[in-house]
Amino acid sequence: MSLTVDPVSTPINTEGPVILPRQFAYLTELSPADNSKYIQVRVYRKWTGVKVPGFTPTNFSCILLDKKGSAVQANADLKEKDRFDHDLQINNVYKIQGFGFERTDSWGKTLDNDFTLTFGKYTQIDRLTDTDYPYHYFNFAAFNELNARLEKKNPILTDYIGYVHNVEKVKEYGGATTSRIKLRNIGIRNLNNDVVPFTLWNEDADNFKDDEYAQMKQPVVLVVSSCYLKRYAGQIQLSATSANRYYFNPDVQETSELLAAYNKANASGPHLQVQTERLTSWDQEKTRNRVPLGTLLQIDPKTQQRVLFTQEATVLQIDTGHHWYYQKCDECGGKLTYGYLHGQCHQYETKPNPENRMVITDGTGNALMSCFTPQTDGLIKDVNALLNEVENKDPAITPPAILALQNTRHVFQFQFATPTTKGPPTFILKKIMDNPPTALPAASAGPSSPPVLQSITETDEHYTPPPVTPTVTQDTPADAPATTSYPPELGAKKQLFPPSTSEEHDRSPKKQKNE
Repeated sequence: MSLTVDPVSTPINTEGPVILPRQFAYLTELSPADNSKYIQVRVYRKWTGVKVPGFTPTNFSCILLDKKGSAVQANADLKEKDRFDHDLQINNVYKIQGFGFERTDSWGKTLDNDFTLTFGKYTQIDRLTDTDYPYHYFNFAAFNELNARLEKKNPILTDYIGYVHNVEKVKEYGGATTSRIKLRNIGIRNLNNDVVPFTLWNEDADNFKDDEYAQMKQPVVLVVSSCYLKRYAGQIQLSATSANRYYFNPDVQETSELLAAYNKANASGPHLQVQTERLTSWDQEKTRNRVPLGTLLQIDPKTQQRVLFTQEATVLQIDTGHHWYYQKCDECGGKLTYGYLHGQCHQYETKPNPENRMVITDGTGNALMSCFTPQTDGLIKDVNALLNEVENKDPAITPPAILALQNTRHVFQFQFATPTTKGPPTFILKKIMDNPPTALPAASAGPSSPPVLQSITETDEHYTPPPVTPTVTQDTPADAPATTSYPPELGAKKQLFPPSTSEEHDRSPKKQKNE
């Protein structure tokens, strides 16, 4: 008797694993220990990570947004870059599954997340038609929070928002024998009129569309994201990274607040359109930003810091209640009171420092202006020459040569002094523009020789140029040794402590060491 079996009704015993269907999850519901989820996200940004100074590509990266407005960064190996760069298009929405997780690097974090998604050859991407997803994600830092972020060892890359205060031209440093670096500074101003420069590098500096920006309705709100914070010459600056993007007038709540505040302030006070770049023609420079004093006294000085103005005005009065010069200790820097001994200070070889104050007028308003050397060249003599002419060296007694400036008329180039909480704005003299110099600085012959001296020493209205070699980006570990080079300075530096003649003669030659 044979046993017959129906092959259709008999179950087949399989040893393979049972694959469960993946479940949908929002970004906040993902767990690095669970890979059974899929996500539906909009591609917000994508970039190729690089390492400086060689700008060597390292990986493909992107930022994804879900419907709830949460964000996450995803990375892929460089060998998979072409595939994901093609399959993931900016602002498109996708269903993504088959991804992994990795711990977020402590340096160069674009987001405040503990993990980052990893894409590989098993990652599946399907295009969706749903468009009900946010278009932006920002975590803005306020101006008063930048210092605290700068002090952290591995801070999150910074997002910042404000008005476009000014846009500078592209500057070029270095040459064929070193490294040729291009940069462009854009001033960003907040509602408190604090200005922070944002630096674009190389191709990004060249690709900034000046003509398109010039045609935009003022004011223009600028948002910069994933910026590296640094301090140069005492000033905080935002520096672009490979993950950085900037947006004009983005559709976010902060943009509406800035525009509303601007319209309110503009209706109650004057708004100036100024030229921030120094002009090569003396006649044009002599009349650049020619604004009446009465108008300047009505605006907030913070809105025009480092901007040079010119005005033809009369010296109405010399402030004789203010000392016309002072001396300070060359060791501790303390101010020495005339006629008194200071046992803790160095009394010898101190140099007098002029500090005159005058009231000028152009018929629209009277303004207080402070004058220092060498900005007073062409107005008064050197302070040492004046001290040799007067018998009484008391700084409280103003010399006749300075009093003679009253009722004289000059063309002043000046800028706002540091704002104070009380009183009207005051100004600082930068140059007397009555007569052109005997020899104007020659223009640069080629892009490899930028006007470094002019950018660093002549003009205080520009931001101090950042280092020639770009600083660390999000792809460079914070503990890596930083080698920063600066633009070459023209002229030799003065020796701070030159040896005296007696020391040179008394110095005996060193004895040779006997082996």
